[in-house]
Amino acid sequence: MSYKKETFCLAPWYSIYLNSKGDLSPCCKFKNSKKQYSYSKIEDYFNSPELERVRQDLLQGVKNHNCDRCWKDEINGGDSLRLITNRTIALHSKINPQEQINEPKTSNIKSFDLTLGNLCNLKCVMCSPDLSSQLLVEAKLNTTIQKRYGFETNQKDFNWPNGNDFVEWCDRYLPEAIHIKFTGGEPFLVPWIYDVLSAIPSEQKKKCVLHFTTNLTIINDKLFDELRKFKEVWISVSVEGTNETFEYLRYGHSWEKLSSNIKNILSKKISNLIFKVNHVVQTPSYHSITDMTDFFDGIGIEIHPILLTSPKHYHISSLTRRSKEDFLDQTKGYSGHNLNFINFVRSVSYENIEQDRKLTRACVKDLSILDRVRGNDYKKIIPEYNLEMR
Repeated sequence: MSYKKETFCLAPWYSIYLNSKGDLSPCCKFKNSKKQYSYSKIEDYFNSPELERVRQDLLQGVKNHNCDRCWKDEINGGDSLRLITNRTIALHSKINPQEQINEPKTSNIKSFDLTLGNLCNLKCVMCSPDLSSQLLVEAKLNTTIQKRYGFETNQKDFNWPNGNDFVEWCDRYLPEAIHIKFTGGEPFLVPWIYDVLSAIPSEQKKKCVLHFTTNLTIINDKLFDELRKFKEVWISVSVEGTNETFEYLRYGHSWEKLSSNIKNILSKKISNLIFKVNHVVQTPSYHSITDMTDFFDGIGIEIHPILLTSPKHYHISSLTRRSKEDFLDQTKGYSGHNLNFINFVRSVSYENIEQDRKLTRACVKDLSILDRVRGNDYKKIIPEYNLEMR
């Protein structure tokens, strides 16, 4: 097989990503072109001239602009999704890559990253209506909140996972997968997931890795029993701080409920389960990072950092220099279970040590708008000096 190693990626031949509106692309990092294909048009998409252009570029050493996020990650020394995809699919797939490159077939797709609409029971501060049905309802009822999202949308645009046709689509394409990721919304709210996963042949389950990104508001014991049959199961729980901070940012959830559900899962002792926490490093939760780290250190759970980039006013640049210096002092001698996480936050704190007061003003304004609608007060959970504008 002739290809340029510095640009080649298996995703356009072996992977499918569905966004919350059911539109197809090779992966979640891919910048979609103007022409969109829904999941029901998967055959058209997989043989489209748009995707073929991407494939040819990646084969011939051309850094296709749709893949800019991976190129930037690699320039910065990061482990891009392109590199991860090449390692994992090449390791687990028995399909001859040259055959798939010469004649792409949807039957050979091995990795599925499925955003199951926007069905969600929370109204997270940093989220948007295309990923939360509750936020969409709130926005429809409050014009001041609707304006903050900058677009209008309808719930019907996100209801596609509810129909039998999508369940049938899953039954057709998922049984030969070696990797299936479910996100939302909240994937554990989707009623048919158990039926779809249980329909995968037993021998294939032993080869397949499942991945859920969840707010962990609910636990389905029947589903968790089914998960034991798969090769590996990753559960990534979204957590922003602890106690009042967590409940402010993950609006509609409770810290007590989250803690209880985490301990419930750990007590099940599922041998094939890899359980991690995703934390979005951002202005409103920054002051609670050390408390959160202490909690997860105590139960031996790894925290994976995600640096928030949107909305921009929640980027940690909006924090005062003092708040970041305090964090750096508090964590100077840290050597606990989540050392990699703390080192990441320390690194981005150094890089963004100076305050951008324009972002600070935008952050305060945005939180104030939400507080008026929800009856909250951001000043109760964010130390005042974090957002000083003097």
